[in-house]
Amino acid sequence: MSMSDEELGTLIRRHAVRHMPPEGLAAHIANAVRTEEAAAPAPKPAPARPGRGLWQGLAWFGTGAATAWGLALVLLATPTPPADALAEGVTANHVRSLMASHLADVASSDHHTVKPWFAGKLDFSPPVVDLAAEGFALAGGRLDYLDGRTVAALVYRSGPHVINLFVWPAPDGKKAQAQGPVASARQGYQLVHWTQGGMQAWAVSDLNATELQNFAVLLRERTAPAPSPK
Repeated sequence: MSMSDEELGTLIRRHAVRHMPPEGLAAHIANAVRTEEAAAPAPKPAPARPGRGLWQGLAWFGTGAATAWGLALVLLATPTPPADALAEGVTANHVRSLMASHLADVASSDHHTVKPWFAGKLDFSPPVVDLAAEGFALAGGRLDYLDGRTVAALVYRSGPHVINLFVWPAPDGKKAQAQGPVASARQGYQLVHWTQGGMQAWAVSDLNATELQNFAVLLRERTAPAPSPK
């Protein structure tokens, strides 16, 4: 049976009135909610966010730490200073020449024989002097390799001790200022190096430091450039 719109509306209104909540229920519920909220513990305040100044401080700290690490890596990656690298190379070549029993390509105590032997084999002429009268006898010479190039190796003897003297042009050539002698030690060997007359020289031996420095002083005196005429 169909029902008109008017009859349907009347039925709904009757049903709604029949099921209306008791008077005062809404107020009771509101009071209960307020009581529950009052009894509940106060919520903890949210942690304060760091201020701009703190964030900036942390940013600066991070930047500083990164810079420090970067500097440490640069220092670790930095190659060995040239003087130390040369000292290691000079010492290694000296030991190698003793172990291989190859001290000289030209064995002679005559500097007139040793010096001409280098002609055509090097792009420079190494100074060759004999200091036998001072206790350091010339024994010969050979070609060697240092500082990324071929160098002259002059061999001297002082009693049972061998001195290897490595000579090659200074980086600035004739413009290089005279320096040294500077003494050092590597692996139980004494070293002395200096620059003079556009050449750099390294002497290495198992002589004691005083004797090797004396050798260097004598050699520098004998190979010093002649003073320019006034």
